[in-house]
Amino acid sequence: MANQLKKRRENQEGNFYVDSTCIDCETCRILAPSIFSEKNGGSYVRKQPETESEKIKALQALLSCPTTS
Repeated sequence: MANQLKKRRENQEGNFYVDSTCIDCETCRILAPSIFSEKNGGSYVRKQPETESEKIKALQALLSCPTTS
């Protein structure tokens, strides 16, 4: 589970975030490219999901993350 104390500062404020344990595997960016981006060797939430479809994609990315970042 992602750690709130280790949130990457690049994340857009909101319920979804990526923490510093991200290994930059690109999984979240492949599954939800409108939500996640890359910066400084790791992913971050560039836009909080708004629609039901975006929320589902963000949750799929969360469940697919190998480090639960």
